[in-house]
Amino acid sequence: MEEVRVTPAGPGDLEPFVDLGPALRAGDADYSTPLRASALAELRAGPGPGGALQPFLAVRGTVAVGRVAALLHPALEEVPGRPLGQVGYYECADDPAAAAALLAAACAWLRGRGAGRAVGPMNGGAHRSCLLLTEGFGTEPHLLEPRTPPRYLAHFEAAGFAPVHRWTAHEPSRTQLEALVTSLRRIARRAPLRAAALDERDPAAVLPRLHRLLDRAWAGYPGYVPFPFEEFARTFGGLLLLLPPGHLQVVMDGAGRDLGFGYMLPDWFAPVRALRGDPAGWGRWLSDPPPDRVVLHSVAVVPEARQGAAAAALVVAGCEVALQAGYRRFLLARTREEFRSPVRRLPATRRYALCGRAL
Repeated sequence: MEEVRVTPAGPGDLEPFVDLGPALRAGDADYSTPLRASALAELRAGPGPGGALQPFLAVRGTVAVGRVAALLHPALEEVPGRPLGQVGYYECADDPAAAAALLAAACAWLRGRGAGRAVGPMNGGAHRSCLLLTEGFGTEPHLLEPRTPPRYLAHFEAAGFAPVHRWTAHEPSRTQLEALVTSLRRIARRAPLRAAALDERDPAAVLPRLHRLLDRAWAGYPGYVPFPFEEFARTFGGLLLLLPPGHLQVVMDGAGRDLGFGYMLPDWFAPVRALRGDPAGWGRWLSDPPPDRVVLHSVAVVPEARQGAAAAALVVAGCEVALQAGYRRFLLARTREEFRSPVRRLPATRRYALCGRAL
């Protein structure tokens, strides 16, 4: 067998770097190709002003078999003054030697720039693609899921990475969801809060309001770093078009001040996957019958309102809309293991992890 070579990828290599992921995962029925233009724009922008990114490609003989990028973000630190490295954009064939060489190259690059620890997979921050699927490989994939094959978990473990943060997903029956709403409604009533739907579809009206909440509502979330409005508009603006009425909620205090937001998505996984990374057909399926499953994707609340009532009010509002909208299947995505909530009493059907290692 020919030797594996890992080489740094320059600006002129970014297109083959992006295209290698879909090529390696083409046979995976649970893989959805990221929108190609967005992926290129993200890589070209890097992790943000003052940050650094170095992609690597692995080639065995003349065949590209894997890719990875090492990233540093100036706002993400292990301790004050010491950056926390990120290992992201990882895709690799079933080739343990190539995987080991890729991850070793990324870690060496980070170590050489002062990082004492690395986490991954993470593509620049928690607002971008990140995490490994660790359990639930036989489940049906959903929109925006960090869906990685079992070999990626083995590759990271062999390179010395171990879980440092964990998440679970839950797929309650309608009866279980109704019971959850009853339990959370009691918690939501502990404070004078109000959840309200944002059904305005003009991004210029909705996105600035949400972006103003981000840095406060995501404070303390593993790997979260502030990111500019332009990137938020580019990533969330397209999702906004997919949200039916009631699927985006904000929670406010008695004075009408925003404390957090939550959103859920009809699970358009199949039509998004069918795009194969081409944004030209984005949303063309909206006139089709809606899917039977909804993904309750995110809830984020400012620190001073995290005693439970605000998050409970958002989940209740979303679940009530989901129950009334006629969905037959429900998925509560990515609940942090340390999150104290009745949601954690539901059986977990899949698990995810952000992994880390000392450098």
